[in-house]
Amino acid sequence: MSEAVNSSKPEELSNYEALKSRLASVPAQPGVYVYKDKDGRVIYVGKAKNLRNRMRSYFVPEDRLLPKVRLMVSRMAEFDYIVTSSEVEALILENNLIKEYHPRYNILMRDDKSFPYLKLSITEDFPRIAVVRERKDGKSKYFGPYVDAGGLKEAAAALRDVFPLRSCRTLHQNRRPCLNYYINKCSSPCTGRISAEDYRQMVDSLLTFLEGDYQSLIDSKQREMAEAAAAYEYEKAARLRDQVEGLRSLATRQFIVFEQRYNLDAVALVSGDKESLAFALRIREGKVVAQESFWLKKAMDEDEAAIMEFFLRQYCASQDEQPQEILVNLVPEGKSLLESWLKEQAGHSIRIHRPSRGDRKKVLELAERSARAVWEERTRENLESRKALSAVAEALNLEALPERIECFDVSHLAGRDTVASMVVFTNARADNKAYRRFKITQEQNDDFASLQEAIRRRFTEGMKGNPAFLPLPDLLLIDGGYGQINLVARQLEEMGVEVAAAGIAKKQEALFRAGQPVPLVLDRRNEGLKLLQRLRDEAHRCAIEYNRLRRTKRGLSSELDSISGIGPKRKQQLITQFGSVKKMKTASLEELQATPGMNRTSAQKLFDFFHPAE
Repeated sequence: MSEAVNSSKPEELSNYEALKSRLASVPAQPGVYVYKDKDGRVIYVGKAKNLRNRMRSYFVPEDRLLPKVRLMVSRMAEFDYIVTSSEVEALILENNLIKEYHPRYNILMRDDKSFPYLKLSITEDFPRIAVVRERKDGKSKYFGPYVDAGGLKEAAAALRDVFPLRSCRTLHQNRRPCLNYYINKCSSPCTGRISAEDYRQMVDSLLTFLEGDYQSLIDSKQREMAEAAAAYEYEKAARLRDQVEGLRSLATRQFIVFEQRYNLDAVALVSGDKESLAFALRIREGKVVAQESFWLKKAMDEDEAAIMEFFLRQYCASQDEQPQEILVNLVPEGKSLLESWLKEQAGHSIRIHRPSRGDRKKVLELAERSARAVWEERTRENLESRKALSAVAEALNLEALPERIECFDVSHLAGRDTVASMVVFTNARADNKAYRRFKITQEQNDDFASLQEAIRRRFTEGMKGNPAFLPLPDLLLIDGGYGQINLVARQLEEMGVEVAAAGIAKKQEALFRAGQPVPLVLDRRNEGLKLLQRLRDEAHRCAIEYNRLRRTKRGLSSELDSISGIGPKRKQQLITQFGSVKKMKTASLEELQATPGMNRTSAQKLFDFFHPAE
């Protein structure tokens, strides 16, 4: 019965079992876990006091799961996790990641919580401050979020005492000021009692305070409080005391994750004999918004300082937004030179340092804990991967372990929309970023010719030095038998490419090698065979999906071809906007007209085409 299940859903079953086996390496510590689909999209973010136990609750028999949870698990293709120091920190981080990725299956999460922000509407002629729950407009300046909503409101009121900005939502010209003006909580721009220049100067002073210069204002209020007390104005002194406490509360910046509105990256490096792991946390406005891990293979037994320097150069060059500082657990080689280079790249100074105390040290410790957890998991996975790669090398008599394996497959429908896929496994794991797709130039019902074209294009680009097709594979796998592998071997020889190649046939699940007519039949339980089967199935899936996508677009385009005024550019815009003819048919005239590139006349023609008069 197990074999029947494998034959019907081999990909789903193997992936599910692979994820389930990973649970043993998940630490029993607080943290956040992130589930992703086959395209790498985040579909669920959750928190846990014990990561391993919580994540295990999803890998139970289907009848024990709620329908929505069952659907989410069926779409799960991979997961990540971040280890935190406490449950509260896990909750806070979960909130940040949910707001960052908007996962589909987090809609009903019960313990999600929105924290308040302090908003300054700097784009208005006379900005105002307000306490809000969401960052909506994308124009105003936001500070926060803050944990203590009550303390934030008190601090905002204290700020209005020092910086009497308007509090009204809309600014109207008035003859007489409102009550706030007479109690010194508004400078009354609506009556012209303050110029735009003076008002802007006050706004700039407030920004300076909110961006970190708290102490000068607090010292000023304390002097006023002392003077009021000396003059026996105890009510005023008490009010000033409350203001100072409110300002201090604001200055402590009780942010969701850290006490300061940090704009930094924290990088932790863990090294082994052959490779290193660089784990990076991105902190923006005091919140952890993303985490990434990178594996670096040693080329010449470089020391850790050199590896850190290499990683920072590569990492920073790939980022659109550069931080103000980078925390590291190991000072890179040539730090001063690297900082100078980063300044040129970013347009501002970037400090690289290893903190020894305070919140920055806590940030770095969070990165180090997560790095260690990922490293330990990878170590266990490497042992399993090495077993599978060793089995492949032994079966095919390879000189070295095939760390990079590429597999090709062809798909078409009666010779139309012919495509080929190239999937890549690095160290026995899918390397999605290295996947490539080929649109075959000749419409043909000839898998051999289509396969030849895909192989030729792949290695031609590789030999040109195209980074999208580097490095060359250690093993080339073909979905096919004796005929296909001999054809590929001749083509590789003609191109002067020295790469080991093999074919795998679906019916016998046997391996074929060039020049050897007798197939190699391995035990079905052989780990090497299982690995090659996963590669073959993944290449088949990618090829079919690409063929289906081309057929869908062609069918949609051909139906629109008969409509006057709908040219190639408008067809593409309509396809992008609606995705299918069915959705276009149900769209209103206004929705069609709102599509980029459409006007009233073309939208009316399209609407009439789908809704002919009876």
